[in-house]
Amino acid sequence: MESLRHAIETIPIPGAPPRLSHQGAAVGLALLDISLRLNHVRRMTERLTVVEHGTARRTTELDVSLKLLDEGQRQASTALQELIGREHGERTGSRQARELWVPLARLPRREVSPVDVFDGSGDKLPRLTQHEASRLIASGLYRLLRGILAGDEHAQSAKQELNTFLFRVHEPRWLVQQALVTLLTERNHPEQGFVLPSAPGTVPGYARQCRDMALNILDGYSHLLVEYAQLLDIAIRDYLLIVALDDTVDEHRLTFETPLRVGAREPRLTEQWRRLLSSRRGYFVSYETALPAAVKSYHLVARTAPEAEIARMYLSTDADQDLVDRLAADLRSLAERKEAAALSETGGARHKLLELQAQTTLRTLADLLRRRKWEAGQSGLDLSARVMPACHRLAAAATTGDAVRTENNEVDNSLLRHPEFVAASLREAARELTDRQFGHDLVLVTSVTDNEARAYWRRSAGGDPRGEQVHVRAGLVLKDSTKSGPFSVMLYALAVGAVSFVLGWLLADSPWPYGRAATEALGHIGDGQSVITMLLLVPGFLYTRLSLPPRRTVVGYLGTLPRALGQLSIAAAAAFAATIATQSRGEVIQVSVTLAVWLPVLSALVLLAQRSWHESAIPLSRIGVPGWAGTTVPRGRTRAPDVRFDSSGSGDVAQGAPVDPQRGRPGQGGLRDRAAAGDQSGLRGAPRAGAAGLPSRSRRRGGGEHDLFGDAVFFGERRRRRGGHPHPETGRRRGGHRAL
Repeated sequence: MESLRHAIETIPIPGAPPRLSHQGAAVGLALLDISLRLNHVRRMTERLTVVEHGTARRTTELDVSLKLLDEGQRQASTALQELIGREHGERTGSRQARELWVPLARLPRREVSPVDVFDGSGDKLPRLTQHEASRLIASGLYRLLRGILAGDEHAQSAKQELNTFLFRVHEPRWLVQQALVTLLTERNHPEQGFVLPSAPGTVPGYARQCRDMALNILDGYSHLLVEYAQLLDIAIRDYLLIVALDDTVDEHRLTFETPLRVGAREPRLTEQWRRLLSSRRGYFVSYETALPAAVKSYHLVARTAPEAEIARMYLSTDADQDLVDRLAADLRSLAERKEAAALSETGGARHKLLELQAQTTLRTLADLLRRRKWEAGQSGLDLSARVMPACHRLAAAATTGDAVRTENNEVDNSLLRHPEFVAASLREAARELTDRQFGHDLVLVTSVTDNEARAYWRRSAGGDPRGEQVHVRAGLVLKDSTKSGPFSVMLYALAVGAVSFVLGWLLADSPWPYGRAATEALGHIGDGQSVITMLLLVPGFLYTRLSLPPRRTVVGYLGTLPRALGQLSIAAAAAFAATIATQSRGEVIQVSVTLAVWLPVLSALVLLAQRSWHESAIPLSRIGVPGWAGTTVPRGRTRAPDVRFDSSGSGDVAQGAPVDPQRGRPGQGGLRDRAAAGDQSGLRGAPRAGAAGLPSRSRRRGGGEHDLFGDAVFFGERRRRRGGHPHPETGRRRGGHRAL
């Protein structure tokens, strides 16, 4: 709502209501609802290609079934087609082939680029322009806002500010309409507010009073607009990808490419240090995206250059996070009630209710633990009882069927009497669920074909889709598949060291270029041109024979350390040649000979120790897998990725509470007990009860075209005037032609 408030404060008050469509409002809300749910998308496949450092290509494939659209969604798509036809002067029924305008995805507004959608035969599909979609959504959001406010008890009281805003004073309402249209039709949205100062010697006038009224309505009824604010935030920050599909075909397979956001660059020294370590650790790629909550199947296909290979890959989602949060809260509540029940008498209705709640909670915990253990086994991991001992004990109490023998030698099957059902175990289990990130599932890719890896995620059968989206996190570790670059650089460094050693031997006339005689010989080198030529020509020629990949590629990133050590060997030989060219003292040449020999040798030893041409195990706990899965190795600090890609745009927006599109209209939770907003009849221009003034829209019924709220309907403004009374707000006559 901050963006809406800022727009209200900075946009001039319009002299007439913006062009908004009543029929288009219903279509806009339906499009927004479909884009949130995407229940017609049966499967989503994303193909991620990483070849160069810091860049990636993402291709999305969707399996769309028009049979999964409900009747309301079909009616909205059909109505949109009719609106577009009327806008372009097309008569109803002139089209032979039926088309449905269907949303496919939401794209971040900030970095949106032209997106072409292709069907299975490779034909490009028509797209609804963002301007058309934004105006429809703006119309729908205004109607929704007005409907929420009109449902409050104060809307029917003439003494309340809300009644004045809705039915009597027009300018504040026009200002809100214009603010919504501006926010949704312009590409940019306010990141930070600014205040336009007032001129000295002025006082608040009528425009200021109207602006304050609109802001007061948003503030005073913010409790009704909580979910509306979340929906508005989604509409402002995302574009809808809407295409026309042939309604005569039920199943469609669509493909489109969208850009990826790259994480912020690290400081140069940090990036260079990571480059040097990548030969041993690999190239770590982190990818984040968001799926609609209704999508049941998701594929992620990662591909890289043939010179690189995917050593590790995992995929994790937070589809069960809401379930784990509720489960942890239930366990803590059971712990408190268990302690309270221990101090009171057992038996009765409360005891039975606590028993039923305990059974429901522990069975849910046992089923979730079973699913995680199956996931771990499928990925080759072991979720043992040492990792989450309290959860294992409580799950065993719910599934083994063990009972307790009472003092009367009877068998009591109550969970409340089970020795593991104690408050300490319940609290410890809740802590384990939270600390071990048990709400995140895991798919670990164990087999990689060539330079391509596939991860497949499917919602569990008992999963309950809640919230707006499911957040996905994937990690890839890439290695150099050629395994020859570091080895060739090691041989090169040994060759450079050998050349320097031989030349030093010949110049000092001894294989040990130290001592008084060697110092004297190195200090009186007669003709050093041939030596300099050898020191510069031979290492340079050998360096050109190295097959080093381009620096921008992933393989070049992985080969940063060998490249740096090879260049260090050349620098050492060049320093040796420089001391000879300047006819330095013998001691200086001895030091340069030592560096020219031993630096390449040490570089070769470093490359040998790195063993970078052999695959090295990378702990799962270091690349961001959930805490319950990183137990095969000691857990340490999570490794920062070498590059981070994000397709959801969530890095810019603080995530609020999720919006459930199936819960009905936001803010319609019933009447709230709240103090009256007060009599607003003191506002200049607001008519008092029974007094003359601006025409009250609650009393004007005969003139103009009104909807059920008494508000005028404006859209397209291409009306066929066939008589009628002028509208009280615009002076225009009523007409029947409606356009988009």
